[in-house]
Amino acid sequence: MTRRSFPLPSALAIWLLLACLLVSPARAAIDVTQSPGQLNLGPRVHLLEDAERRLSIADLLARDEALSWRPSVQETINFSFSDSAWWLQVELANPGESPLRRLLELAMPLHDYLDAWVVDEAGEVAQAWQTGDRRAFDSRPVAHHTFVLPIQLPPGETRQVILRLDTHDGLFDATPLYLMSDGSFLKKSQRELMAFSLYFGGLLALMIFNLLLYLAIRERSLLHYVVYLGAFFVLMFATRGFAFQYWWPSWPTFNNQMLPLTIGLVAITLAKFSSSYLNLAQHAPRLSRGLLGVAGLCLASALPAMLGHYALVFRVMIPSAILLSSLMLAVAVWRSWLGDRLAQIFLVAWCVLLVGVSLYFLRVAGVLPYNVFTEYAMQAGSGLEFLLLALGLAFKINLLKNEKLTAERATHELQRSQNQRLEAEVAERTRELESANQRLAAMARTDPMTGLLNRRQFQELVDEELQRRRRSGQSLLFAVMDIDTFKAYNDTYGHQAGDTVLVQVAGLLDAHFRRAGDRLFRLGGEEFGLLLEVDTLDEGQHALEAFRQALEDLAIPHEHAKGGVITASFGLVCCNDFQRVPDADRLYREADEAMYTAKERSRNRVVTRAILDET
Repeated sequence: MTRRSFPLPSALAIWLLLACLLVSPARAAIDVTQSPGQLNLGPRVHLLEDAERRLSIADLLARDEALSWRPSVQETINFSFSDSAWWLQVELANPGESPLRRLLELAMPLHDYLDAWVVDEAGEVAQAWQTGDRRAFDSRPVAHHTFVLPIQLPPGETRQVILRLDTHDGLFDATPLYLMSDGSFLKKSQRELMAFSLYFGGLLALMIFNLLLYLAIRERSLLHYVVYLGAFFVLMFATRGFAFQYWWPSWPTFNNQMLPLTIGLVAITLAKFSSSYLNLAQHAPRLSRGLLGVAGLCLASALPAMLGHYALVFRVMIPSAILLSSLMLAVAVWRSWLGDRLAQIFLVAWCVLLVGVSLYFLRVAGVLPYNVFTEYAMQAGSGLEFLLLALGLAFKINLLKNEKLTAERATHELQRSQNQRLEAEVAERTRELESANQRLAAMARTDPMTGLLNRRQFQELVDEELQRRRRSGQSLLFAVMDIDTFKAYNDTYGHQAGDTVLVQVAGLLDAHFRRAGDRLFRLGGEEFGLLLEVDTLDEGQHALEAFRQALEDLAIPHEHAKGGVITASFGLVCCNDFQRVPDADRLYREADEAMYTAKERSRNRVVTRAILDET
C-alpha cells in the first residue's frame, strides 16, 4: 500500500487498516528460544494456493502483502487431491545472543516436489533447497527418510521460511510439520528407528522362519504366506521412505512407480494366499477365481503409474482394494459361520488388518485427521495380522498332520495283510522326518550365509564355557572382529559383493582356527566372534595377528579402505575374573569396546584387554 504525505481522515484510515488485516492476516514470529523441543507448526503456518502454478519465490517476496495468505486451521497439513501448488509460510525469531539451528521436518516421505527458502530481514534468500521424492535422494540437506531442513538463525534476527509443495499428478499426502532442535530430532529419530526396526525385523523374521519351514515340509500355504509377507514388507519399506533412502536413492521415478505396483502385488499375493489358506479351490472354486480376478484388477490399475499417472491410479485402486477387502471379509465370515476354525482365525487377523488399512487410506483421502493412531495403524494392524496368520498356519499344519495320521490308521485297519510293508514305510517316513528336524535344528544353530555359529549359539556356548572356566579357574579368551568400512564397501561394490566377502572371511576364519575348543560365530552384519582355545593373552594376540595379516594378504580390493584392501579390527579379552564378567553379554561388551578402540586407532589392528582377578 502506497504511503501518502498528507493525513487521512480517521475513519478512512481505520477502514484501510481493517482491509489490510483481512487481506494479509498478521503473522507473529515464533520465538524459537521458547520452544527447544518439538513444536507442531501445522496450525501456525500461513497457506497460499497457487492454482495456476505460476508464482515464484521472487513473486512472493515482491507481492507478499497483496497475496491471499490465510492461516492454517489444520494440525496436519493435508491438501488431498488438488491440481494446485501450495505455499506455506512461517516466521522464526531468535531473540537470543547466540546463533541457533532448528530442524524443520516434513514427516511424510511421499511428497513429489518440495522447494524451500529461508529469507532474511532484508528480503534476501539466505538458504534454499529443492528436493522431493521425484528428485534424487542426495538432494535432501539431511539424509533422512523424511524431509528435514536445517535452518540457521543468527542472534537477534528473524527468518521467514517459505515452502512450496507441488505434485506430479495432483495427489498430496497428509504432512505433519515439526520444528525441533538437533537434540529433539535425534530423540525422535531414535524412537522411530527403534519402532521401525522392531516392525521390519519382526516381519523379516516371520518371513525367513516360514520360508525355512516351507522348505522343510513343502506346505504350499507357507510359500504363499512368505510371498504375501514379502510383498507387504516391500510396500511398507517403500511407503516409509526407507526403500528410496537405502535401495534406489538415485531412481526417483522408479521409486514412485514401485509404490502402486507393490500395492497391486500385495493384492494379488493376498488373494492367492487366502484361497490357499482357506482351501477355496475345494470349497468354492468360483469364489476363488473371483477373488483373483478382483486382485488382478487392483494390480492392473497400477499400470498407469508406469506412464506417470498416479492420481488416476489411486482413484481406481482404492475402490478396487475396498471391493477386494469386502469380498475377503464376506468369505471369512461365511467359512467361520460354517465352523471352519482356520477361517475364524483368518477373520480375526483380516479384521485387524482391515481396520488398520482403512484408517490409513481414509487419512490419505483426507477424511480422517493425521495422528499417531491413523499414521501407524497399518503397521500395527499388519503386524498383528501376520502373527495371527502364522498361528493359523501352525494350526493348519497340525490339522493336516492329524488327517494324515487318521488316514494311515484307516489304511492300516483295511490292509492288515500288508502290515509289514506299511510299518516299513512308516519307519522310513519317520526317519525322513527326524532327518528334516535335524536339518532344521542345524539351520537354527548356524548362520545360513557363512556356515558359522549364530548369535543364539554364541549366548548358549559362551555361557556354558564361562561356567566351566569358573569351576576350573582357567582364563577365557574371546575376541570380536569387525570388517573395516564394510558399509562403504557395500555402497561401492553392491551387497552381493559384500556377501561374497563375508563368505571369504568366514572361510579364512575356519581355516585358521581349527583347535578342538575354538568356536567361531557370526554375531551380525560384518561382525564375528572368536572363542579361542589358548591359555595366555600373548598366544591369543599372536593368533589374531596371524589371521589379521592373512586377511590383509588376501588383497580383496576396497577403494575406500586405508590400504586399499579389506581389513578388520579386533578386540581381544582375556578374563578370569568371572565376578566382573558373569555372562556372555558382558564378555561381548568388553571385547566390543576393545574392538572399537582398535577402530579409533586407525583400524586394522588388535587391541587387547585383560580382566583378571587380582585377589
